[in-house]
Amino acid sequence: MKLAWSNLARQEMQALQRYSVDNWGAVVARRYLEDVRDAAKLAAEHPERTKPLRGQFRIQRVRSHYLILEVDPAAQRVTVARILHGAMDIERHLPEA
Repeated sequence: MKLAWSNLARQEMQALQRYSVDNWGAVVARRYLEDVRDAAKLAAEHPERTKPLRGQFRIQRVRSHYLILEVDPAAQRVTVARILHGAMDIERHLPEA
C-alpha cells in the first residue's frame, strides 16, 4: 500500500525532531526519526502486522512512540494520522473516523 502522512503527523514529526535534537543531539535524533519513518514504511507494506484500534485505525509502537495509522484498503493507502508518545492517552487523541 501507499504511505501518506497527515498534516498533524508531519507537525508532530517536526516537533519530535526539535525535541530530540535539543535533548539528545542531532545524531540520536536522526536515528530516532529514521526508526519512525522505517516503521511507517513497514506498516504500509504489511498493515496486517499492526494492532487494530477502532474502525480503520491501527497502531504500531516505535521506541517510546506510537504511530496511529489509518488504513484505507480501497485506496490502497496507509496514512500516518498521529505520532503519540507512549505516555499519552491514545484513545483521547485518536482522530475521528
